[in-house]
Amino acid sequence: MSGILSIGVSALLSNQQALNTVGHNIANVNTEGYSRQQVDFATRNTGYNTTGWNGSGVQLAGIDRQYDNFLSTSVRRSQSATEELDVYYNSALRLDNLVADSALGMGPAMQDFFNAVQGLADDPSAVPARQLVLAEAESLVDRFHYIDGEIEAVRSRLNDQLDFAVDEVNRLATSIAELNVQVANASNSGLSALPNDLLDQRDQMLDELSKLVDIQVLEQRNGSMNVFIGKGQALVMDTQAATLSTQNNNGDPDQRDLAFTTVYGTQVVTDHITGGQLGGLLGFRDDILDPAQNHLGLVALGIADELNSQHALGLDLDGLAGADIFSLGSVDILPNANNAGGAVTATYTNVGDLTASDYTLQYTALNTYTLTRQSDNQTFSINTGGASPFTYAQDGFSLSIDSAGVAVGDSFQIRPTRDGADGFDLLLHDTDKLAAASRLSSRPLTDANGNPANSGDAVMSQPVVSNTNGLPYGAAMQFTFVADADGAGNPGFTVANGPVGAPNDYILYDPATESTGKSFPVTAKVGQFDAFGGISFSISGTPVVGDQFTVGNNTNGKSDNRNALTMAGLQGMDTLFGGTATFGEAYSQMVSDLGAKTHHAEMNLAAQEGLLERSKAALDEMSGVNLDEEAAKLVQFQQAYQASAQVISVASSLFDTLLSAVRR
Repeated sequence: MSGILSIGVSALLSNQQALNTVGHNIANVNTEGYSRQQVDFATRNTGYNTTGWNGSGVQLAGIDRQYDNFLSTSVRRSQSATEELDVYYNSALRLDNLVADSALGMGPAMQDFFNAVQGLADDPSAVPARQLVLAEAESLVDRFHYIDGEIEAVRSRLNDQLDFAVDEVNRLATSIAELNVQVANASNSGLSALPNDLLDQRDQMLDELSKLVDIQVLEQRNGSMNVFIGKGQALVMDTQAATLSTQNNNGDPDQRDLAFTTVYGTQVVTDHITGGQLGGLLGFRDDILDPAQNHLGLVALGIADELNSQHALGLDLDGLAGADIFSLGSVDILPNANNAGGAVTATYTNVGDLTASDYTLQYTALNTYTLTRQSDNQTFSINTGGASPFTYAQDGFSLSIDSAGVAVGDSFQIRPTRDGADGFDLLLHDTDKLAAASRLSSRPLTDANGNPANSGDAVMSQPVVSNTNGLPYGAAMQFTFVADADGAGNPGFTVANGPVGAPNDYILYDPATESTGKSFPVTAKVGQFDAFGGISFSISGTPVVGDQFTVGNNTNGKSDNRNALTMAGLQGMDTLFGGTATFGEAYSQMVSDLGAKTHHAEMNLAAQEGLLERSKAALDEMSGVNLDEEAAKLVQFQQAYQASAQVISVASSLFDTLLSAVRR
């Protein structure tokens, strides 16, 4: 009797636990991170009697967690990569929409400004035309400031996002360490199985952590999990959690670094962190945000430098040389907070040769510095020879290096263009101060009544001024045609009142072969000096011996538009990136690069999302709860439970029959 009763009871209890497990699965069908559980039945030890080996019922061997470490790791890796690309893409998309906006981007503002300058060239004395130039100049300044301000706002939000993500990393790391304690205690308690629900909770936290940063997980014998980030930094080691934090970069207080703190100290790990939201934010900052702001600043610097330089070659309505229209930003130098000494200052030498890169200057050995261009990691060795200060020029800027107190390892962050847009301001506010006229003008010989007195039909063009050397002239240069400029049979013009060092020189001009026109550019050699100290002109026609032309200070420039025309023409000149790009092309290059990176990130994100879905599907097939399957098991175990109860009922009936027989 006891045998069948014991068998029935074991079956009843086992099937009851099976029903509990199925119910637990059904209850957690919508629980994030839950892994399906399954009972494992085993026969109880058999016993031997005179009839042979007899079964003794059933027992539960355990409740298995349907889990695959390979699939779970695959999901985490895909999840980390997807989150990284998602943050990168969406951040890039917002910035791309800003700079490429047909209304809010720089393109329309630059076009409107140069259209206004062209309008000034069309009517240089008109007050409305002058007012429009200043109005559009102010709008151009506002547009640069707006976009630069939006980039700074993105940077500020990025820093906040880094702070929040790091806080989440620490929270999850602490929770994982606490769960490790519970899992390890269960493992050390002598129980044969680990707590499945605790393992699910810990795995769910590992999944959440992988969304923030790429992780590597290593399971220990006691069931605890060690978690590593970056280049092997142990975020969780057994039951202890390290701390990740943000801190201001030693070389750039506006930029966040990630620091890793353990009982052994603190280590900056910014360059080692990959994957997840942290990897996406850092990648966006390095690949897109910093270069975009540098590029924008470069365009602003180029416009300010070129317009100011050309404006200085012109004459305003008061007869004065043109003053600066725009302010020019400065090279940003950031010494590392840990420097022992030294100081660096910088100035622009040629804005047209600037790149959109930041640089790092580091003292590496005695009298030796290394300048690294961060965009391509090209290095330039600088040997000061012990001189202090020492001047070194590179890529359109010049460094003045003071080595007093400097120590090996000291460094300086150099950002030639980062603040270019922020430092771009309008300096000119008086319409009369717009220098539309040229500083110089040419005139043919005239008589006492002001009538032309040359005998030939030669014509000298109005001079084009390329620099301010020697301006204004003390006396007008005088060109007189002679038959023998430098010897018999070599006609040309003698030059009086030429540049210092060449008071009487000549230019060759043969009417027989050059009457259709001959140019004398700034770069051409003229006699023994260079093109009259920075002007160029052309002569055409057939002069007669004694014909004269003069080039002198412009004394009546109110209707002169030559400098305004040249300023308007700057829009189409290749002035940036070493003379390879116009202002518009330089800005378009930034927009194009940003658009290409955004599109590339979008495609990669779509592909990675597909991989993540497949990884999740594979894991769900293994670990997910299937309600149809659980419903079938519910019926199966219910029937088994009822049958087990019937076995007990039969055993009870047999026992009652036996008792009745004994009582008789």
